[in-house]
Amino acid sequence: MDEVSNEVGITVPTRDVLSFGGGFFDYDNDGWLDLFIANGHVYPEVEQATPGTHYKQINMLFHNETGKRFTVATDSSGIAALTPRAGRGAAFADLDNDGFVDIVVANNGDPPTLLHNDGSIGNHFVNFRLVGRVSELVLTNPDAKKSNRDAMGARIRITAGGISQIREIADGGSYLSQSDLRANFGLGKSETIDLVEITWPSGAKQSFRNVPAGKFYLITEGSDSLLLQKIDGR
Repeated sequence: MDEVSNEVGITVPTRDVLSFGGGFFDYDNDGWLDLFIANGHVYPEVEQATPGTHYKQINMLFHNETGKRFTVATDSSGIAALTPRAGRGAAFADLDNDGFVDIVVANNGDPPTLLHNDGSIGNHFVNFRLVGRVSELVLTNPDAKKSNRDAMGARIRITAGGISQIREIADGGSYLSQSDLRANFGLGKSETIDLVEITWPSGAKQSFRNVPAGKFYLITEGSDSLLLQKIDGR
């Protein structure tokens, strides 16, 4: 494993902040994972001890330039204009189901910060909710591998527009935060996903081809059907 922070362009921009929580997500749905970092010092007295260093700090957003490096998007996104906070955890979820992932930041001593992604770029997306189930094999063999209803540990791999992407369904993540268990993929200008491959915690595998973009799908382990998620107002 190599240290590439300087090579990808995040060393200098983060030098004067204390980063606490954060994560990767595709904020513009171009198919490349961007980086959000919640900043805030751990010592309220740091401003007296170290002039020029602040307890409450501005969060940061980095745009992924097709896997080559990250560029700072804190100003262009509007985040730089927000009031500094002592940021801690960050949770990622498409709160209004518009296909663009939003962020909720937990702040120490202040209410949470909700960063709504207005999705003005116009790129396409696809969203998957997985539901695992216990197989008949597990009922007769307690030692057999099984999935869990929330599909924790499942892996989704898609191929679209010549780009291959992977998401893993996981609990936890950023500090005291839980992100959406649904997997959201940015597709750029692609309107169809060539291949969707799912590996369940049980070891079972499923695949779907030529899946239309712009939809919220529900996939149950062992079912060959691609259903739509039930979302109020859609």
